[in-house]
Amino acid sequence: AYIGGTLSANPLSCAAGYYSILEMERTNAPVIAGRAGDRLRQGLQAIIDKHGLPFVTYNQGSIVHLETSGVMLLDLRNPLRLAKQLKPRKHMMEEMGAAYMSQGLITLAGSRMYTSMADTDEVIDDALRRFETVLAACV
Repeated sequence: AYIGGTLSANPLSCAAGYYSILEMERTNAPVIAGRAGDRLRQGLQAIIDKHGLPFVTYNQGSIVHLETSGVMLLDLRNPLRLAKQLKPRKHMMEEMGAAYMSQGLITLAGSRMYTSMADTDEVIDDALRRFETVLAACV
């Protein structure tokens, strides 16, 4: 391991990567993590529906999105409108991220979560209770 760098592919990092992939395959980790992502997204959707919130949630396997500010709906063809809308929407994402953090929920940019095979039904249920606390305050 004499060569540094993220993508340097030294023998030690290659071996670690190889055995990590073998372990993921043996334990079916991606499928289990994906099921946890599905369960989290379904729970978030139930909370959104319960409170009639104008939010969107979706997932791609273990990557779960919770869009609250419509930042993905910005019209890039109108630069002036974009400039006016971008900052408040980004600010809302930051505020939502802080609200989640106050309940012990760690998100990426206030809109993304990542599940793993360690996320049992109990872990997902606990997270959903915490999301309920935050999202109920948005009504």
